[in-house]
Amino acid sequence: MKTRPGKPLLVRMAPAALRSRHRLMAGIRSFFDAAGYLEIDSPLLTPWPTLDANIRSVPVDIRSETGKPLHLFLHTSPEYSMKKILAAGEGRIYFLGKVFRDGECTPLHNPEFTMLEWYRAGAGYEDLMDETESLIRGIAERMLGSGRIRFRGKTIDLSTPWKRISMRSLFREKTGSDLDGREGIEALRKTAGRLGVHYGRDEDWETVFQRIFMEKMEPGLGGTSPVFLTDYPLRLGLNAKPRPDDPGWTERVELYIGGLEVANGYTELTDAAEQELRFLADRDKKKAETGEDLAVDTELIEAMRMGLPPCAGIALGVDRLLMLMTDSPALQDVLLFPFHRWE
Repeated sequence: MKTRPGKPLLVRMAPAALRSRHRLMAGIRSFFDAAGYLEIDSPLLTPWPTLDANIRSVPVDIRSETGKPLHLFLHTSPEYSMKKILAAGEGRIYFLGKVFRDGECTPLHNPEFTMLEWYRAGAGYEDLMDETESLIRGIAERMLGSGRIRFRGKTIDLSTPWKRISMRSLFREKTGSDLDGREGIEALRKTAGRLGVHYGRDEDWETVFQRIFMEKMEPGLGGTSPVFLTDYPLRLGLNAKPRPDDPGWTERVELYIGGLEVANGYTELTDAAEQELRFLADRDKKKAETGEDLAVDTELIEAMRMGLPPCAGIALGVDRLLMLMTDSPALQDVLLFPFHRWE
């Protein structure tokens, strides 16, 4: 593997870039320390890969002290480790560090990136929306001295209450069709065809939905003011709690600012039996698609059986937040060691 020719590496390490990242990380820690959270040093290596169909884990083969080969994975999120800590009795925890995802290298992705993830016992996804809003507004004030940021030629106002819109409402607004979360693939294909969204005849409901979402719904979200997109269909909420008033939908939320997806979270599913069923279904689906027979995190299921309290958690992309704070066009512009320099 050769380093791509270009500017010397040290050019990327301008004092302004180093200090912007430092100020952002310091601001995050200050916020959570003041709110009574405990920072968790989650393990990066785990025996359990992600079962999310849209994410691939990075495999790592190492040997134990006795020479026994171990097939492990770099974590794609600290989520399961943190839920085990919640089940052990901690009530407010956060992680700030590196996570890894195979095959992700675009202007908005890097195989290694910095994630902030936090969990709060006794909270729901609406509580974490409030907390996320306070965090990001405070970061902007700390770094820019203002409740407004400039990104991709637009001014984004962080000072006003952030809009919250359900997935169902946005789908109706952008496509002219209803989404009830239970319709079959043919209804979704009909909507895609009417909108001119191309899809493969062998693609499943989730894939066709994602094509509609990415082409007709996601672009421009949060363009001048942040938007929380809430209440996703059950099929799109692997670890999310179903809504009590409509179990076909989940208490999941994603935050969009300036057209960027910045955070993803939910009120957590705490039913161990239901979580195991979801894991097994996703394992079987991933095996059918990739041929991989992946292990289920039985340690998490056991921790949930012992008692995972009602809680909510949310993950935030720190590098994307830094893009917003520095008006940078691509993720690689805020990384000191971007992966693509090796391609």
